[in-house]
Amino acid sequence: MATGITPEAGAARERAEALQAFEAELASQSIEGHWQEAVYLPDQPYVRIQPHLWKWELIERQLLRAGELVPIRGGDARRTLRLLNPGRKATTHTIHMSVQLVQPGEVAEAHRHTLAALRFIVRGNGASTTVEGERFRLYPGDLILTPQWTYHDHANDTAEPIIWLDGLDSPLVIGALDALFLEQFPAPTQPLTRPDGWTLAQSGLARPVRHGGTPASPTAYYPWSVVGPELERLTSSAGSPHDGVVLEYLNPFTGGPTMPTIGCWLQLLRPGERTRRHRHTSCSIYHVVRGHGCTVVNDTRLEWGPGDVFVVPNWSWHAHENAAAGADAVLFSMNDIPVYQAFGLYREEGE
Repeated sequence: MATGITPEAGAARERAEALQAFEAELASQSIEGHWQEAVYLPDQPYVRIQPHLWKWELIERQLLRAGELVPIRGGDARRTLRLLNPGRKATTHTIHMSVQLVQPGEVAEAHRHTLAALRFIVRGNGASTTVEGERFRLYPGDLILTPQWTYHDHANDTAEPIIWLDGLDSPLVIGALDALFLEQFPAPTQPLTRPDGWTLAQSGLARPVRHGGTPASPTAYYPWSVVGPELERLTSSAGSPHDGVVLEYLNPFTGGPTMPTIGCWLQLLRPGERTRRHRHTSCSIYHVVRGHGCTVVNDTRLEWGPGDVFVVPNWSWHAHENAAAGADAVLFSMNDIPVYQAFGLYREEGE
């Protein structure tokens, strides 16, 4: 009795059944054929984070409320508010930003970790961070690094709260590389083993000769009293058509990026300045030091003012605008450019 199945159709069915059995066998051996992949490689980078803006008025209000309700418990505990990109557990896929408060009389105890971290001071005068035995008195606009595996603690012996931005490479180190180590210092604070100003003396135009090499990420300190005037000095220069007047914080010991996984910029938009759109494979987190303006990311308008924080995702068209006709706008930012450059993956294009 005829089945109605041609020899060719029968052979195709046998091949399909054999392939199905073969793929099941591979699965049992924790192997998969590339032909089974449902999604093929795209011709553009994935953009997993969203443009987003946090208003400083909200951040500061909630942080001060946390100061009333949440004590610093000791150990590696910190009082911070984490800025989470919508739908994610970090600010971007490589860098996380938090905002930290240390009240008068408080100490955030000493520890070290394999995360690279930095602090950009927003409010408060004269509280301190101690890094590897050197105390740094902190003021608004200062940038202080706590590189990988450096002991650091914070103390506020002033009469006013201190607030700063924390930047960490935790999404990369923990989420992608599984390389987190953390160690408490034997005491709540470190002894001071270096005189005040030691790091600045080691990282100027002339410095003592060092024998035996320099760590890849030594402590570095960038006081606003030095960086701010340098930025102002460049206002008469052409600047960048995409970013305005820009300074990059360089590692003073190596001449390279701020840290191996995080770069930091300071940029100034002159009154009424509008930059051209561009995009790059890196992402950036911005903090508005002063001024009012707007950053357009693809079709999203982010209207910003003093203190606000916003994110520009990777490979997203964006441009900045200073909305004021008579005042500069200044933005501090942290980015993951050093990571992309290290692996030969950094790419940028403008319209």
